[in-house]
Amino acid sequence: MPNNNTEKEVMPSCPRCESERTEIVSTSPVEGAWVIYNCPVCFYTWRSSEPDYATKPDQYNPHFKIKVADIPTFAEVPIIPALRASGDS
Repeated sequence: MPNNNTEKEVMPSCPRCESERTEIVSTSPVEGAWVIYNCPVCFYTWRSSEPDYATKPDQYNPHFKIKVADIPTFAEVPIIPALRASGDS
């Protein structure tokens, strides 16, 4: 994390889709312990303190990688149905 206004934090690439548009979601209450990042492109979220296989694009499992160009063709996620009323079977 930067320690003054002249230093700019280098944001990590998304491990899953390699987007450069990552955002900080939260930071540890203990300064410098961890940062939670989110990718607004593929919605992957990770903590900086996780192992390299979850935080580094070159070590992320290739079976779970996402190509940004493929995202618009993904199947739509179904909505969650309303809860049943109490007593319904």
